[in-house]
Amino acid sequence: MDLHMREFDGTTFGMSVEASSPAFRRMKKNAFTGEIMRCRGLFKQTVRCVRAADVAAVMGDAGWLVRELQCMETVRWGNGGTEYYIIYEKEGSENDLS
Repeated sequence: MDLHMREFDGTTFGMSVEASSPAFRRMKKNAFTGEIMRCRGLFKQTVRCVRAADVAAVMGDAGWLVRELQCMETVRWGNGGTEYYIIYEKEGSENDLS
């Protein structure tokens, strides 16, 4: 299975992952619909989301790009066209999606 990610600056990144891995199945199962702020907070948009910790687990050794740099904005997998926004949770804030 291929993951395709887009950084906040528009740069794209792709990698192959094992579709049957527990981490990939967990990421897909934990996907949710949430609201994000677009255009520097001018309006809210309802989108599909995944948590950064789930994405980093799927990425294995490359997970630092999400876990430490927090440079990836979206991820999609396979041939599906759905982009999932990566939600970076602030420390101590489990439900804050902004």
